[in-house]
Amino acid sequence: MKVYIYTIPKAGTYFLADFIGRLGFHNTGFHVNQKKFLNTAKFDLETNARFPSRAMERQSFMKTLRDMNDGDLAFGHFPVPLMAWIFPDFFFVCSYRHPRQTLVSEFIDFRFRREDVNWIARDQIPDDREAFCTYLERHGQGHMAVFSQMLAITVLRNEPLCGRFQTEQFYMLNFETLLKSPQSAVDLAGRLGIAPDRATEALEQTRNAETKTKATGLDIDRAALWSDRAEELYSSINAEDYVKRGRELGWTI
Repeated sequence: MKVYIYTIPKAGTYFLADFIGRLGFHNTGFHVNQKKFLNTAKFDLETNARFPSRAMERQSFMKTLRDMNDGDLAFGHFPVPLMAWIFPDFFFVCSYRHPRQTLVSEFIDFRFRREDVNWIARDQIPDDREAFCTYLERHGQGHMAVFSQMLAITVLRNEPLCGRFQTEQFYMLNFETLLKSPQSAVDLAGRLGIAPDRATEALEQTRNAETKTKATGLDIDRAALWSDRAEELYSSINAEDYVKRGRELGWTI
């Protein structure tokens, strides 16, 4: 079995890769996109966090995934599960999270950790609330596009199209549930064929580990970012419509 972790940005991409790696799978460090991937294993944590583009290599997702060995895992926001029948030897872990959490978390990553997102840098926009509004204006719709793809995957998993989508090939989870409930980790491990006792230990180790996008040391008042203007912009990207549809499809969000 190979594993592809498909996530909405800031819904546990690197957390899940670390966790599943501790269950015995080989974390390749491949952050997959359509025509490129980030080979994060080649770089240290600081470089990956602040200058992720330095890890970029040009290669199609088809070649990247097909060259993987049994027991390997990769991850990304590219919707490979929509083509699950092309990858019958893959198990897909699909992680979502409420957009109010993912949008703020991605903004914080862009503004306070990464040094290659100049349009939102503090020397360009000193005020954090104004910067968050700029983020929502410029990136909010693109962020929500991944929610749309996750919803499409959920529909196809729930109602397999012409037998091409096999329910047992997918595991859907709310990242917040994984953080709060060891049982969620046990359930995921079980689907991967791993004993429950290993899951609880691995989850605790991952909680204590430093990963590429973990917001360690950032003391930021997230609630204060939601100005009246930010709320207007949030409404304009129809985020709550995605949440409503997700709940209709069984998401615990």
